[in-house]
Amino acid sequence: MRCNWRRNASVLVWAILLLLGPILDVHGTPGEVAVQVVLILAIAASAVVAGATGGPPWRSAVPYVALATLAAATIGGAALGNSQWLSTWVLLANALAAVLPRRALVVGVPVTVLASMWAAWRIEPHEWDRVWAEGLVVLLAGVASAAFAALIDTVAELRRTRRELARAAVSEERERFSRDLHDLLGHTLSVMVVKAEAVRRLADRDPQAAAAHAADIEQIGRRALVEVRQAVDAMRAPTLDEELDGAVTALSSAGISVTLDRDSVVAADRAADVLAWVVREGATNVLRHSGASTCRIEMAERDDGVALVISDDGVGAPSTPGDRPGGLAGLRDRVTAAGGELRCGSVEDGGFRLTATIPGGRR
Repeated sequence: MRCNWRRNASVLVWAILLLLGPILDVHGTPGEVAVQVVLILAIAASAVVAGATGGPPWRSAVPYVALATLAAATIGGAALGNSQWLSTWVLLANALAAVLPRRALVVGVPVTVLASMWAAWRIEPHEWDRVWAEGLVVLLAGVASAAFAALIDTVAELRRTRRELARAAVSEERERFSRDLHDLLGHTLSVMVVKAEAVRRLADRDPQAAAAHAADIEQIGRRALVEVRQAVDAMRAPTLDEELDGAVTALSSAGISVTLDRDSVVAADRAADVLAWVVREGATNVLRHSGASTCRIEMAERDDGVALVISDDGVGAPSTPGDRPGGLAGLRDRVTAAGGELRCGSVEDGGFRLTATIPGGRR
């Protein structure tokens, strides 16, 4: 059972003070004293239980039973006909806000106010000043307690929301970091694999060419270390020009004929950053999966932004694990986040085409 004593402090704090009148006014025959003591104990116990257990998430029946007991005992005290018991109606108004949801308070508080005015009129008939004063005090107690409980509930909801946002931010950052690492290193490692295969093929018949490829592997490896440091430090995005040049070099090293057509397009900074990732991932997929002999990279300005098309004459769509971070799924997330659109798939005459359209081009 959830404890809401901080939220319902008004009930717990004022319970003793509001019961001082009935406690100090205990009198009469032993039977009358016993009835008064029982009512005081019932009001005190039910108020404490209602204050300690009432409130969100409103799933337990205990606070409602406690509130009903408090209401019954309060009405019983009013039946004694003593004005010292009128203070218990204020305690009941406080308990309403502790137990009932906000919508129920719209009915509960006015009913309690009217009942307290009836009790005051019953004790002192025709003393309308006292009747109206009692109703006003009970109304203020109920409204103040409801406002205080609503404030505490709002603060608690804000704290829960903040925790959820923090968890979501951490999860999103992890996903972004994983995607960026994949996109940063996937292309570089693919080029290193291609060049390592070239070294293996040329080692016997052309040692000089093999050594040149080995030197390229060393240079690429050093650049990969720099990229990893940049990824860890600030996740620096690659530049479009660097990626286009790197894609042409890598694909040419793998024996794939590359045609690059930029059509004199210069993309805006944000569009260029996203297109750089598209070039990197697209070239990596051609290296890894296509088995192509030719590849064409085209950039053109359209009405809806800058379009980048990477097409090859290979085997078609790559088969990659769907749950792997990065890849085409991660690339689509990047493009969509920039307000663009990513389309990819096999073409009728064979091969694969990747098209990314990003808003923000300029000539």
